[in-house]
Amino acid sequence: MVAVAIVGLVPRISRGHKLHEESVNLRDETPLVSVVVLSRTANNADLALPSNIQAIEQTTINARTSGYLAERLVDIGSQVTKGQLLAVVESPELDQQLSQTAAEATKAQAGLGSALADSAKQLAAISAAKADESRTEAGRSQAQADVAHLRAKELQAKSAVNVARSRETELVKRHAAALADLNRANSGLTLAAKTLARWKELEKAEAVAGQDVEEKQAAFESAQAVVESAEATVSSSQAAVEAAHADVQAALNEVAAAEADVQSGVGRVRAADATINSSKANVVAVRAGYRATRSGVASAAATISSDQANVRRVQALQSFERITAPFSGVITARNVDTGDLVNSITGGNGASDQGNAVTRTGLFGLARTDVLRAQINVPEDSAAMVHEGQSTEITVDEYPHRIFTGTVLHVSGALDTASRTLLVEVRVPNSDGALKPGMYSKITFLHSRGAKVLWLPANALIFNSGGTRVGVVTEAGMLHYATVKLGRDLGDRIEILGGLVGNERIVSNPDDSLAEGVKVRAVQEATS
Repeated sequence: MVAVAIVGLVPRISRGHKLHEESVNLRDETPLVSVVVLSRTANNADLALPSNIQAIEQTTINARTSGYLAERLVDIGSQVTKGQLLAVVESPELDQQLSQTAAEATKAQAGLGSALADSAKQLAAISAAKADESRTEAGRSQAQADVAHLRAKELQAKSAVNVARSRETELVKRHAAALADLNRANSGLTLAAKTLARWKELEKAEAVAGQDVEEKQAAFESAQAVVESAEATVSSSQAAVEAAHADVQAALNEVAAAEADVQSGVGRVRAADATINSSKANVVAVRAGYRATRSGVASAAATISSDQANVRRVQALQSFERITAPFSGVITARNVDTGDLVNSITGGNGASDQGNAVTRTGLFGLARTDVLRAQINVPEDSAAMVHEGQSTEITVDEYPHRIFTGTVLHVSGALDTASRTLLVEVRVPNSDGALKPGMYSKITFLHSRGAKVLWLPANALIFNSGGTRVGVVTEAGMLHYATVKLGRDLGDRIEILGGLVGNERIVSNPDDSLAEGVKVRAVQEATS
């Protein structure tokens, strides 16, 4: 029994060793990769930068109309609303110019009325010319119908000629046959006469019987009757031929008359065509006159439009005599007083000084201060720490114990190549008016202190056409490439803003030759 057990056990042990060797060989062929895990740290890094506070809206109010300042209704510090009257400028020259342009527009309107009347006359003339053309075309149509009828009669007459000629030809043939029959009958009569004479001589000599002579006499008389009948037939056929020839001549006369009628009808059609061409030429001429009148109308309308536009322009300039606030805010500067001479070029080119709410040009300075803004140039190495919607804290020297809050509203999409900075705009609520445009401030960009930040060793990143990715070893031991979003770069490690949860095993120093989904053996390297 022991021997039998040993004999059965040995093959099993041999197969077990063989399977173990194949497993070791297969494991040795699986790629070996070093993996790291992401580290988490508290987000306590805030960025503080200096800035100047500016009004959300500010402008220099300039005069658009030259004249004298007749009335000033506001001063510095005055709170105004949109559309509120700030000052009044008197410009008598502008009022006179408006009266003149209005008179010119009225004159142009009268000219348009005259041009429209001329155009209406030409349009009526076109209608009359078209009516004449229509009547002429109707006459030509009737003439063409008459010609068609006459051509039909001509064809009928020609057909009658052909019939008459055919009948004449047939009768001529019959007459010729009758003449031939007459010739044969005459020949028979001559033969019968000679025969009868010979037989009568023989009868005198009593060489033939009297009965035979009587028979020859009967034959002679019969031949005479045949000749007389043939002569009658020839006379009848001759008369028939002559009658047929007369019919042919009559038919030819009818054809000639029909052809003459057709030529007369064609002449009437040609005369109608000439009349139509004349009518069409008249229509073209009248239309040309109409187009000329329409050009006059268009010219008069253009003159009216130009004059009316000039009236509106002067009216607009006149409306600028009333200087109003373009938006609600506070008057930050007043550079004129009642009686001053102002003109449309006061304040240089009229542009607002965006860096200073207290303008020294124009008539007034106006700023909206219920909401303020601050523009900050963020250095390149800190640009990744700023994003739209981010909370900020604002401090100013005037209020050392008060912290104002704001929000990042705009982030420039590119860095300034000269300063290597990113322009960022922060909006600051200022309902109590504590902050003033022009104040020097410090802006602190806040991060979420309660959240943890994920960090990844820089040597785990892959940059290629597929984007910024990392190699992740799954629970099944497969390699998966995940796309990640990067944050701050601290040299040896980089902040991960998205794409990873935090518990993944990340391949360190990944090999580009490893394909997606390949089986790998992961070896823990270190925790960053």
